[in-house]
Amino acid sequence: MPFWPSGKGSMPLYECSSDYLYNMSALTRKEARKIWRQSIKEAWDNRCAYCGNPPIDDSSLTIDHVRPKSKGGSDRTSNVTPACLECNHSKGSEDWIQWYRRQVFYSVYREWRIRQWLSSDCHIVCSENECDHKVISLWADELGIAPSCSISVA
Repeated sequence: MPFWPSGKGSMPLYECSSDYLYNMSALTRKEARKIWRQSIKEAWDNRCAYCGNPPIDDSSLTIDHVRPKSKGGSDRTSNVTPACLECNHSKGSEDWIQWYRRQVFYSVYREWRIRQWLSSDCHIVCSENECDHKVISLWADELGIAPSCSISVA
């Protein structure tokens, strides 16, 4: 079942771009891929999943393969997030958690949100106000993340 990002004219967010062809949302592979990528960006409010910054322009918000294709990652919604050019290039093919926890913009909330996205079947992404900070704090404690880390979103 697809997730419908908010906004007028939003397309459903399917697991892979070919689903847009099968569900008659697009007529060509190129169009299906474009809709898929845009739906992922819309689901993240057109912001980088890692640093939370909005893009400078349309081409500066990329789609990052959390598990790189070079390491067996796939072109599936459950393996990609929007990332600004700087974060995407900085992360490269490194493990996202190890890379992300070293960044100055690291946020327990955004790590939790990315993990939820990657493990979700319907890719519902809640805002910070909708999320229970106690749940996130308990999750951070279980992982041994320092309690001094902020739970914030850009």
